[in-house]
Amino acid sequence: MNETTKKIPLVERGNYYRGLLVLIRRDHVISSRERELMIRLGKGLDFDVRFCENAINELPKNPHIKAKAMKFSDKKIAESFLHDAISIAFADGHLHPKEWAWLRAVAAANELEEEWLEAKLRGQAT
Repeated sequence: MNETTKKIPLVERGNYYRGLLVLIRRDHVISSRERELMIRLGKGLDFDVRFCENAINELPKNPHIKAKAMKFSDKKIAESFLHDAISIAFADGHLHPKEWAWLRAVAAANELEEEWLEAKLRGQAT
């Protein structure tokens, strides 16, 4: 979480968190570290801890969380989202191919260059 997330409108915060939920479901495994980061980010987005815990627990069977790439109203929000998403994607020690594909789709939906995303990934992996 960073300064940008504190300024995001409520609807966008919901999409932001939903997008992170989609990401952690991509590899069909929710690690304890991913869970911890999701709760911390949810609190930073001003969501109740119980809401975050329930969303994570219900994620595998929740049909309302669609895998569509998130499109944000502002490029800075998209960049912040991808920064947090990359941190969560690497939380279990590796980047699953399905997570990578989805991160690329989000970057493209928000008109961010793949080179930008790859540079962010290289920064996280080191």
